[in-house]
Amino acid sequence: MKNFIVLCFALVCVPLVFSVAVFASEQSPVTVDVEGYAVIDAGKKDVARENALQDSFRRAIEQVVGVMVEAKTVVSDATLLQDKIYSKSAGFIKTYKINSEVFESTACRINIKATVSKVRLVKGLNDIGLLMKKMGKPRVAVIMTEQNIGNDAPSGSLGDGSVNAGIADSVIYEVLAKKGYNLVDRETLVALAKREGVLSANGTISSNEAAIQVAAGGGAEVVIIGQAVAKAGSSALSGSNMRSSQATVTARVVDVDTGQLIATNSASSKSANVNSTAGGGEAIASASKKLIENLNRQILAKWKLKVAGTRLVKLNIKDIEFSDISKVKELLRERLKNVEETVERGYRDGTLNLDTEVSGTARELAEELTNTKMDGYVFKIISYTVNTLNVQLQKK
Repeated sequence: MKNFIVLCFALVCVPLVFSVAVFASEQSPVTVDVEGYAVIDAGKKDVARENALQDSFRRAIEQVVGVMVEAKTVVSDATLLQDKIYSKSAGFIKTYKINSEVFESTACRINIKATVSKVRLVKGLNDIGLLMKKMGKPRVAVIMTEQNIGNDAPSGSLGDGSVNAGIADSVIYEVLAKKGYNLVDRETLVALAKREGVLSANGTISSNEAAIQVAAGGGAEVVIIGQAVAKAGSSALSGSNMRSSQATVTARVVDVDTGQLIATNSASSKSANVNSTAGGGEAIASASKKLIENLNRQILAKWKLKVAGTRLVKLNIKDIEFSDISKVKELLRERLKNVEETVERGYRDGTLNLDTEVSGTARELAEELTNTKMDGYVFKIISYTVNTLNVQLQKK
């Protein structure tokens, strides 16, 4: 019995250790051997040596970036990488060791073994928006509900609200905009919500499903749905007329196309102010900033996994006969190099819904479908978004 318990414990722990090891390997520093080169100008060997060393740092970073980012991205964003990454290459080097240095008649060559901080480099690439570009710069909508101290009921970010409504929404928008996110205009969401009849008088939306529907109508691929609540302390702070306030802000990030949860977080903050309502607003603002920073890290981590691995694309095939489903699924897996797996989600009125695990994007899947011979089956592209592809099946 004791051995059985030990065995069970081992079976549970091994996958956990493996997953931690994999995560650690993704974040682990990378060591490379590179050579730097610089011309000796006016006999200044010391300057040439320093320039050669800096050149070796740059080459080390270029080599690691080349592994982390697709070649076409490196080419198309060469100027951006030069300005933001390569020009600051020394900041991404953890340690280095000079293997050799040679002074020729007109130049200096230095060979080094450099250890590059992958964590710093990933952050740098994320900060200049390369990760978002590889994800297709998804559009983000923000729909929040907020109740500050002194308000009898919550107000939504899509309504006029009161003086203190929309603090969380504003903070989240501001932080995301600075980080380079592609944001859906608030007024567009308001107009859509009114047209759909899901917007109440105080600016709240009737349900999460309705919020996702409004976000989709505004062209968003990602929606942040959440709420912020501020509460006053029970009494004044000792020795003053200041009152404490506390706010809690919670939100979840949802993929509009697939309905999958991308990230979720909750953050709290306290404030002290003579005016409880003002204090509540300060607490909401502070908590909102904590929240969106945490969500941002989760979003980027999820997108990084998608870029490095696979993503889920909803493939809807119209005009397919039931008898052809098995054959079509087999062809998708065998003929299309980007398709890893397909899972049926339903069949109705001649339309087959598939969750398709792919190593590229919906657009790349569309191109592959139209350019690959599929044994007499022809796929006509109807429409696509970042994570959804609608096609019509025709048989020759």
